Amino acid sequence: MDEPIALAPGEGPVKADRPELALLEITFDPGSGVDPHFHKGHSDSFFVLEGEVEFHVGDEVVQMLNLHTPGGFVRYRMELRELRAQGIEPDREFFERHDVFDA
Repeated sequence: MDEPIALAPGEGPVKADRPELALLEITFDPGSGVDPHFHKGHSDSFFVLEGEVEFHVGDEVVQMLNLHTPGGFVRYRMELRELRAQGIEPDREFFERHDVFDA
């Protein structure tokens, strides 16, 4: 097994490099970024420590990104919103069915 990598801020961009995960610390100057691209074979997630990041999706600019794993959180939130819009407070069965999400 590979030895873990633990670097302090500013000690290099690679924080972890394993088959199941690559973790990098990247700093961008204001107004800079990467060329438009997409990833066909993996997910790319961001945790912004300072400032904000814009993502260009087609002609749309998105400034907020929220990642949840495992998937299904969007359906949970939609169902919850629909029930509450009807004046119905979800019962225990609803929350047990969605037990991987915090109500």
